[in-house]
Amino acid sequence: MGRRIVLMISMLVTSLAILFTSDLVATQMIYSELDSMSTTIGYYISKSGGITDSIKTYVKKELSASIYTSLPEDTPVKKGDTFPYIIEKPYTPIVFVNSSSIKITRTVIIGLY
Repeated sequence: MGRRIVLMISMLVTSLAILFTSDLVATQMIYSELDSMSTTIGYYISKSGGITDSIKTYVKKELSASIYTSLPEDTPVKKGDTFPYIIEKPYTPIVFVNSSSIKITRTVIIGLY
């Protein structure tokens, strides 16, 4: 009887560990994907002087994500300014409860490409 209880508890712990690990791996894969594409997106932002509709479409098509800036909309951007941008991709976790999306924040210098 004791062996069966220990077996059931160990199966529960093992299954939770597998779910937790799969959540971590999926999160890392999405983060790596966003991080690798942020270089290309930063080049496009630097070249165009900000986030344009074509960049938003590119991010939506390639990453299924959204891109926006943390600057107010009426802030003028000129060559040489530092431009922060955020790429956000929704993620439905298996185990983690408090995260519903993965965000990365990067900055680029306008006109430096």
